[in-house]
Amino acid sequence: MHQSKKILLVLTLFSTAIALSGCVPKLSGGGGGPKTEEFVSGKVVRGFPASVPLYKNSQVVESYGGVSGWGASFITDDSLAKVVNFYNQSLSRLGWTVAPRQVDDTNYVFEIKNEKNIGKIIVNTAADGKKTAITMSIDQR
Repeated sequence: MHQSKKILLVLTLFSTAIALSGCVPKLSGGGGGPKTEEFVSGKVVRGFPASVPLYKNSQVVESYGGVSGWGASFITDDSLAKVVNFYNQSLSRLGWTVAPRQVDDTNYVFEIKNEKNIGKIIVNTAADGKKTAITMSIDQR
């Protein structure tokens, strides 16, 4: 293969990888984190790590953030399997090392870490038995 074809192939693969990672919605609490503990309902708290993937069909129930870390809870009408599949695919795309485990038929835990943060994402069937709940807890390393 000629040198120019090799370079073109590498650039194509690199740009495809970047494009795919950009397709995963991420949480964004905007700018730097709060200097004290902050708790909000219905939106993501300022400073929440933007590298955490956001399930697109979910609604924010509440979130918190501050010097001790961040947390958030979400709810969706989508199936448990669909949400679990999303996190199985998207976490590593965004640079997270993932250790998923199935606790039981309705509860999955993703232990995650990257160079800046460590945490858990729990995906389970909500109390109503119909919706799927997503709970996150992230700390700085």
